[in-house]
Amino acid sequence: MSVTNPRTEYESLLYVMQRMSFRFPWLDDDELLAATAEEIERFDGVRLRAYVPTLVERNLRERFRAA
Repeated sequence: MSVTNPRTEYESLLYVMQRMSFRFPWLDDDELLAATAEEIERFDGVRLRAYVPTLVERNLRERFRAA
């Protein structure tokens, strides 16, 4: 697994969750996992999957900054 060159979308999303847990240490794992799952679900029907992890990360950052 490589942070700079993930092989799969799943691997990319794992790194997104890791970055979010470092950036927002007050989040517990269950809350982070639930929020990530909600954001992934928003992009369920998207055909171009390459940008999904980036969009999920952006939405999570906005969500947690507002909290």
